[in-house]
Amino acid sequence: MRFVAVTRPVNNPDEPLRLTKEQVYAGLKVKARDPIRFVAVIEHCNVLNEHTTGLLREVQFKNKPESVHENVEYFPSEQVGHHWVISSDYDPQAECRLQVTFTMFHPKTGEQLAHITNLISTLPDGELLLTFAFAWGPNGPLDEGAEAEKEEKEREKLGFETIEHTLVVIRDLVKSKDI
Repeated sequence: MRFVAVTRPVNNPDEPLRLTKEQVYAGLKVKARDPIRFVAVIEHCNVLNEHTTGLLREVQFKNKPESVHENVEYFPSEQVGHHWVISSDYDPQAECRLQVTFTMFHPKTGEQLAHITNLISTLPDGELLLTFAFAWGPNGPLDEGAEAEKEEKEREKLGFETIEHTLVVIRDLVKSKDI
């Protein structure tokens, strides 16, 4: 098992369009239904079933032979309360507001392949943060070795790229009044 979390401020000081937590949450729900415009490594997505608190989707990643299924759950602020994510980005002053979780599994065997959390939190001064956390591999001891280290660095880089691009897409959705 390996774990990576990346966090970015939602609103940089030079950004003219300041997003609210509700807009970011709405954008993450759009990302759940239509991830291709948000996540560069996703080639195809088909929503298999949608319900009030989430959806089940089939996702095909670029350069991967098989598709995977992802169970996506939405957790609005009334349901989340405080949620502590322990990582190098952990800030004990941050309060969780909203989150969307993705559990990736093999469609034939049901084997859990990864768990992803998109978390919106707020610092005491009101600054919004967006964290993407990734855990992959079977639950248990930390995967070790050069290959595990390389994969962790690649996922961290992808996480930073995806979080930045996600905020750009959400801003575009707000500007176009789609959310």
